[in-house]
Amino acid sequence: MGLARSGTSVVTGVLRILGVDMGPSKDDKANPRGSHEDIDFVKFHKELFEMLGHGRDFWNPPSREAILAMQSKVDVKIRALLDKKSKSNSLWGWKHPRSILTYELFLPYLVNPHFVLVFRNPLSTALSSMEHTRRLNRPLNLNLPQALRLVHYYQAEMLGFIEKHPDVPAHLVSYEDVVLDPQKEAAKMARFLGLGLSDETVGAVTEFVIPRDRLPMEKKKRRSFFFGKLPRLIRKR
Repeated sequence: MGLARSGTSVVTGVLRILGVDMGPSKDDKANPRGSHEDIDFVKFHKELFEMLGHGRDFWNPPSREAILAMQSKVDVKIRALLDKKSKSNSLWGWKHPRSILTYELFLPYLVNPHFVLVFRNPLSTALSSMEHTRRLNRPLNLNLPQALRLVHYYQAEMLGFIEKHPDVPAHLVSYEDVVLDPQKEAAKMARFLGLGLSDETVGAVTEFVIPRDRLPMEKKKRRSFFFGKLPRLIRKR
């Protein structure tokens, strides 16, 4: 659970390396190592928000109360989705920013849920959100006050989750700490989930997490023709 542009992709990638099945995901030009968002949960949240009004998305969210009022209309879809994901996997999970507002829809049907909550410096998240919405060519790009208000809104919802469900295991992660010391933070997540951590896994985590000073170069490489566009074109063919 975490905001868009707050480091959830890198944390989810580490969880995948640790052995958590995070489901199939699409390429994401904004993330050099991928977004790791399960396409089935992406589809579910897109359809749910469209049911709540035209133009509703993460950047223009409906209220959580309006979402919870949809329980009876999406109950069958949620049951089918969770049955599909849990059928062959003892340890699985998903990541989607809108889950901050929809977790109550899923919670009654989850077996032994563990939540990893990702936090990032609010100003950094807001600035990244502004850059991201410009790339999306949204009709209304976020300015800094709007972006900061969204950050505080969603972080308040995450804190509300912790207060409302103290009995549900939750592990808080700082994106900055993951980038600074990926081995240490991966070990914490592994302990939280009761997983082992081999030397091979530690090496894979270290290779996966991109240091901050290399991130601009990796993003540029990802968007280039030979490293980004051409491989995606080949895969589509």
